Formats: sequence, C-alpha cells, structure tokens
Amino acid sequence: MEYRLLGPMRVRGSTGQEVSVPRPKHRQVLAALLSAAGRVVTTDHLIGHLWDDAPPPSARGNVKTYVSALRRLLSPDDPASAPIETIGDGYRIVVGPGELDLLTFADLVARGREAVKSGDVREAGALFQQALELWHGRAFEGIPVTVRLAETVTHVEDERVGAFEDWIETRLALGMHAEVIGRLRPWLKDHPLRERPWGQMMLALARDGRRAEALSTFQQLRTCLVDELGVEPGFPLQELHRRVLAGDPGLFPEPPAQTSEAAGAAADDRPGAPAGGQEEVVTVPRELPSDIPFFVGRQKEIRRLESWLNPPGDAIPSPVVAICGPPGSGKSALALRVAHMVAGRFPDGQVYVNLRGAMPGVRRLDTSEVLGRILRAFGTPGRRVPSDVDEASAALRTLLHGRRALILLDDAASVAQVGPVVPMTSGSVVLLTSRESLAYLAPASQVNLGRMSHLEAATMLTRRFRSGGVEFTEESVQRLVLLCDRLPLALHVAGARLASRSNWSADTLIERLHNEGRRLDELHTGEGGVRGSIAVSYAALAESAQAIDRAAATAFRLMGTVRVPELGVETVATLLDVPAREAEQAIERLADANLIDSPAPGRYTMHDLVRLYAQERAVGTEPPERRTEAVRRVLGLFIATATAAARLVHPHRVHAATPDLPQAPLPLADVTEAERWLHYEQPNMLALIGQTWDADEVTAALAAALTLALQWHFYTNGYRDESMSTGSMALAVTRRLGDRRNEAHALSMLYMACQQLQRDEEGIAYMRAELKLSRELGDLFIELRSLGNLAARHIEMDLYAEALEYGLQQLAVARRAGSAIGERYALMVVGHAYIDLGRIEDAVVLLQRAREMAAEVGDGLHEAMAVRGLGVAHLAQGDALTARILLQAALGMYGLKAWNPERASTLIFLARCSRLLGDMDEAFEHIARSLEEARRNGNPREERKALDEQAEIFAAAGLKSAKGS
Repeated sequence: MEYRLLGPMRVRGSTGQEVSVPRPKHRQVLAALLSAAGRVVTTDHLIGHLWDDAPPPSARGNVKTYVSALRRLLSPDDPASAPIETIGDGYRIVVGPGELDLLTFADLVARGREAVKSGDVREAGALFQQALELWHGRAFEGIPVTVRLAETVTHVEDERVGAFEDWIETRLALGMHAEVIGRLRPWLKDHPLRERPWGQMMLALARDGRRAEALSTFQQLRTCLVDELGVEPGFPLQELHRRVLAGDPGLFPEPPAQTSEAAGAAADDRPGAPAGGQEEVVTVPRELPSDIPFFVGRQKEIRRLESWLNPPGDAIPSPVVAICGPPGSGKSALALRVAHMVAGRFPDGQVYVNLRGAMPGVRRLDTSEVLGRILRAFGTPGRRVPSDVDEASAALRTLLHGRRALILLDDAASVAQVGPVVPMTSGSVVLLTSRESLAYLAPASQVNLGRMSHLEAATMLTRRFRSGGVEFTEESVQRLVLLCDRLPLALHVAGARLASRSNWSADTLIERLHNEGRRLDELHTGEGGVRGSIAVSYAALAESAQAIDRAAATAFRLMGTVRVPELGVETVATLLDVPAREAEQAIERLADANLIDSPAPGRYTMHDLVRLYAQERAVGTEPPERRTEAVRRVLGLFIATATAAARLVHPHRVHAATPDLPQAPLPLADVTEAERWLHYEQPNMLALIGQTWDADEVTAALAAALTLALQWHFYTNGYRDESMSTGSMALAVTRRLGDRRNEAHALSMLYMACQQLQRDEEGIAYMRAELKLSRELGDLFIELRSLGNLAARHIEMDLYAEALEYGLQQLAVARRAGSAIGERYALMVVGHAYIDLGRIEDAVVLLQRAREMAAEVGDGLHEAMAVRGLGVAHLAQGDALTARILLQAALGMYGLKAWNPERASTLIFLARCSRLLGDMDEAFEHIARSLEEARRNGNPREERKALDEQAEIFAAAGLKSAKGS
C-alpha cells in the first residue's frame, strides 16, 4: 500500500492501482489512523476527529461502519486482510516502511539533522531535499478539518517549514548563495514573521556581494515585525545586521572541501616510477561519467550502499560492493549516483571502466584489459603494465596501498571477468554492476536491484515528461508505469520516444503499447531498447558451452508459453517434463542471471516485458506441438491438484468429474494445506484458464475442467466475479465441444455466482436451463441439484409457495436417486418454506431430521444450516431464548469462511432475539456485525433487512433511528 497525506489524500493498492476514498468521513477516519500509524487510536479519539465536541448518538456505531467501509476499500477481495486492526476499543493501521509519505518525511528530516550534527552537510542537504520533494500541496488537503485534525495539520506544516529552512542552511554551507536567494523570495511572502529565513536571505545576499540588499532585507523584516507585533527583530538577526554592516570576513567561510590530502609519493619499485629511484606523483583520476538526470527513488538501496561505501567515522569501507539485477533495472544509473555521492571519501581517485558484459555486438573486455586500464588511469605507463593477470593484479594492489580510491566496474559479465581485480587494498573499493549474481565473489557486499516501486516509476516519468514538454495526465502516467512494467530502461525509452515526437501525447504511446505483440518494438530507440537488453542475457545462456546454461535457456522459452504470475518448482518440472531436481537447477540458473525473480524459496516470477521476449523466443525456437503439450501438462497438474484439494476441503459437496490425466496431484497433507494451495495458486490458475479457454479442443476442454474444479473454492471464499467470468468461459467451451454433463456443471457454477451477485433472474434462468438439460440426459443427480437451487433461490426472494413446490420435487428425486446429501438439503429448503408459510411444527420435524442426517456423516455446513433453521422456527413460535441458543450454535458452526450467505441473516435473527429478551447491548453488537457481513458480501437484500431490524432496536432503546447511516 502507498498513502499520501502531504497534499491531497492519495491511496494506492499493492499493485499500484488507485484506491478511491470518496466519502469525507472515510477520509477523516483514514487520516486519523495514518497520522498515528502503528499506534492504537481509540474510538473516542476518532469520534473527536470526526465531530469535535458534538457527536451524534450513533457515533460509536458509525465509526464501526466507517472502519468496515475502509477495510473494504483497502482490500476489496478480502477485507479481513486489510491493514486496519481492531485493538480493544480502538483501531490501528499497519503501515510498512516507505508506504506513508508522512513517516518517510519525518525519517528523512531526522536523518538530515543527524547528518548536520556529524558534519556531513552534503548528505544532510540531500536528505532534506528528498523530504521536501514528498510534498504536493498542503498537508491533509481535501479532508474536512476538525479541531483535532487541525492540530495535526499545524504540526506537520511546521515540520515542513523547519525542514525547508534546514535545507536552506545546507545550501548556504555549500556556497550556493544564488540558489538560496531565488528559493527564499516566495517563501518570505508566505512566512513573513519567521525570522530565521530572513536571516538566511541576508546572509545569502551578503555572500553574493549584495550587501546593500542584505541591509534592506533587515529593514523590511523590522518594519513587518513592528507593524504586526510591535516588537524588534531578535538578537541573532540584530547581530547578523551588525556584521553585514561591518563587512565581517567571518561571514564568508570556504565551502566543505571535496577531497582530503594529496596522494603520497610512490616507491621506486612501484609500476609507473621512473628508473634511478626518482619519485613521481601518482595521477589522481576523476573518471566518473556525469550523474544520471531524472534519477529518482532507490532510497533503501542508496542507504545500504552508502553504509558500505561511506561508513561513519574511521570505519573501513567494504572492499567490494556489487549491484546486481535484471536487464534494464537501472544498475549503472544507481552506481553512478552513489559513486558521485561518496566520491569525497576517495580522494586518491575515481576510475570508471565499462566491461561491456552485456553490450550487444561488442566484445567484452578480458581481465588483463581491465587491469591495464585501471593501472594506466593511475599513471602507470603502458610499457610498464604487466601482461600477466596475476602480476598486474599485484601491481595494482601495490600502487593503491595506503590510498583511498574508488574503482567502478560497470556491466561485469561474470565473476571470472572481475575476480583478479579484487579484493582491493584496505581503504579502497571496487564498485561493480552485473546482470549475474556476484554473491560468490568474496568478500562482496551485494544489493539485488528489482523493479522500481510504482511511486518511483511514476515520479521518474512525470519529471521526464515535464522537462520534455510532453502532454500527459496523471492517469496516463499510471498506465504507462504498468505497461513499462516499472522497468527503468523501459520508462527511459518511453520518455525518450515521447520527447522526440512533438505530435504525440502520452496516450498515443499507451495505445501503441497495449498491443502485446508490438510492445517490445515500441520500447526501442535508436540507441537500443528493452528487447536488445534482454536478448544479451538470454543469448549468453543459449549459446553457452555449459549444459546447465542451455537447459536454463530452454526453461526460459517454455516459461514464456504460460502467462501466469508465478511458478513453483513442481510446475516448472511439469512444464519441462523433467524431474523436479533437474528443473530447479535450470531455473535457479535463470535466477542467477536475473532473468527471473525468486520471491520465495521454490517460487519464481517472470516480469511482463521479459515474458514477452520469452514468448518470442519460444515461438521462434520451439515447435508448436511442443509448446502446446507443455501448456497441457501444466493444466493437467493444476486440474489434478485442484480437484484433490477441493474434495479434501469440501468432502460433502458434489464435484464435476475429473478427466483422465497422466499428471498426479501434488501431495496435500490436510485441509489447511489444501486451502493454502488453492489460494496461493489461484492467480496462476485463473491466468492459465484465460489463456487457454479458446484454444484447440483438447486444451480448451482442460481449461473448462480446471474451472469446474475450482467451483466450490470460488463460492465459499466469495470470489463471485472470478466464478462468473470463468464459469462463462466453461459454459462456452462445453457447448462448443458438446460436453453436456460439464455444461450442466458450468450452469450450476454460473447460478452460484449469480446468487452471490444478487442477479436473481439470470441465476434462475441458468437453473431452469440446467433442469431442462438434466431431464434430457436422465441424470437424477443434476436434476435434484437444480431443483434444490431453484427452491433456495425462491426462498431468498420471499416466494415461499414456489420454493415449496421445487423443494418437494427435489426431495422426491433425491430419494429416487438414493442421494442422502440431496435428501437432507431438500428437507432443509422445505422446512424453511414451511416456516414462512406458518407450518412451524412441520418445519421443526423436517429440520431436525436434516440435522441428524448431516451430523451422522460429519457435514458441518448442512448441520449448521439445519440448526439455524431450527433457531428461526423457535423464534417464529415466540421462544426467543431457545432460538438464541440455536442461532449462536449455528453461527459458531459456520466458521470463518470469507463468504457465507447465511451468516448475515443469522446475525439479524440473533439481534432480534436479543432485542426481544431486553439485551440491547448484545442486540446492537449483532446488528452491527450483520451489517458489516451484508456489506462485505455485497448483499443489499440482507442489508435492508438488517437496517430494518436496526431501526427496531433503536426504537426499543429509545434512540433516534440510525437507519441509512
């Protein structure tokens, strides 16, 4: 998650999507929680934030509703996983590092002030500047301000003012007088009574040779203070005025030096020393290329690299520091940025060598060439550079003994290419970049660079567009960030293309990038592009003499044939049709080459642009039938395991038949492991279904089978949209293939999705189609299922006579088919219909029988439904005490599944019981929970019923109704 409060409130989800928080009260609650991030905010404190000293009677209930709504906004798929926790009588929002600009700002300012204390003015200035760049307007802009929130806003704005003035102080210390003058003029207009910036302006003008203006500035301040407050400027400004008037030379110190003492003289036997023992001063190279414009972000990596390269005090820097990452991830740019930041730590020289490890069509430097270039950079004549690698390496260590130098080796191909250059002598450092992991290069300290964060990528594009005069909107920037996969090279190319085409807007490029088949073509400029960058890494594997490298190249191509977010080792092994150990070796080689990521042990991801290239290589290299068989094998593995998992989790439900498969399911120890596997692999299975449902007949049939295997997983966890979209695909496939039995299962899946989406007429149409199909097939099990679903749906629609007719038909068919599960379900729906038709005693008999049948086989869900029905029946008879006992038992039996259509209504009936029994606190609690359940499940019918009961509770408690709040 990303939260912005330093300007208009902005919230982005984990995937970078904008989260809209439209209601003012919701924004106020979120602002209150975020301003106390990590700490518990009591309900009373939130009430004060929302209404000051005049809260409504329903304030506490409203706060619960607002928090519930925020959880749904922040985590719509699973509100229970939203980062807002309930702690006692309060709430706490969990915010990770870098997620909240308010905390990031405070951290940067604190670190800047520590750097000032330690005398590192440049570092302090950089930190203050980063902190100020987080601001995009006034703090908490657009949020209704109460007295309590106003206090927070004032405090944060004061911190901004202080940080700005601290930053100005660092600019003055570095001799940047002209910059300070330009930045201070508008600031003084906005803060005319703050004396510190007036003093800074005076000092800047004096140092810029404008003493008369400096003295005039003092008079402006004096006039303002006397007129507004009737006071004179304080002693510090009066003293500064005196010193400027006197021309005090102490006002003009030298800025901090970049380097320390010069290098010592060389010994006679040092390479580069002249014959005869005459000493020669070693050359001090300054070879770093210019810093990268538009560089943003990577603050965590920069801090880590700085801690190694520029440790505090007299600590010795790490001798070898490596930046590794995938093609186009910005390794060189980061290395240059950090090298410039720490250059002062290495006064005896900074050397830069491009090793050409991944430059297409250009021979990479061998090790002897690398050593020769470094020695010559320090003044060693070419004739004195040893040709032997070991001798050259020893000569370099001798030359740099006792000195502090930085050697940046950019784009290393392998450990072998740079191994003889390290380890460096104490005090000097080799900074490396490479696509390959250099973790095996002792004693290296390594940063692994991934994609930029969404915010960093958006900032990079925005700055590039503004400087290039590109027409763009914030929405277009967000879309381009996703299309460029947050890859710095792709973002750079996108910015360069737009800057070079004055008649294009950002939307023009977006439209062209939407076509996956040409995306890599579009992300290309005259100087190269994304495809070429990835191709070098791939070619190094495909053309290698090592068998493991060629196996990795094959794995790379075949991974491109399955467009899924993440793959496990077993799935890759199935894709390649090799043992798991062999697959793991190949894919770990890809991870070492930074062509894929490994977010967790045994799990692998391939970023979008890399996958597009892998698809190209698969199409160009692998025969069509091999690609098709690979995809089918993965589908088979998912079908086998999903079926086994679904039957383990839902042993009493009816499941679609599994096709004959050569793939065995993955081992699942128990229900917990089965559920975990289904949730973990769900995004991958959904992606594969979407990729294959319209393929050839065999592959499409497998896609439909996988969809139907997930039916109960989707339903019980509330994945209504996924159920509807994949069920529609399965229905189209089964009808295309003439698979009528699986067509009936697809119709049932669509009905269940419609039930959750409150699409009554559409759902009934699917069930009537299934009923008709079942009778044509003569399949009693499908017939009783469709009759039971029709009965249940008519009960939900309050059409009890029609529900009774369908329920009695289901009961007859179930007994004829010998289906115990169908019979007990029919007993329940008939019993519910009897309750609403006033036949309470008949209902109790049937529901008690259904409860006994469910208990006999351990069907917890059906037992809970029957117990709930008995509770409703007792309530209808006026026995609220017994009803409450039964309903509480049913509620406990439902468990904590993400979606249950009866939990909200059970809570409504419990609230009614509590109201009738005079327990108003409990009634309020139950109705609040029922409203939360109904809204979380998107069930307006239950929400209306809950609001009606809430109005009754308020009336019984003598309070004004909160209905509609």
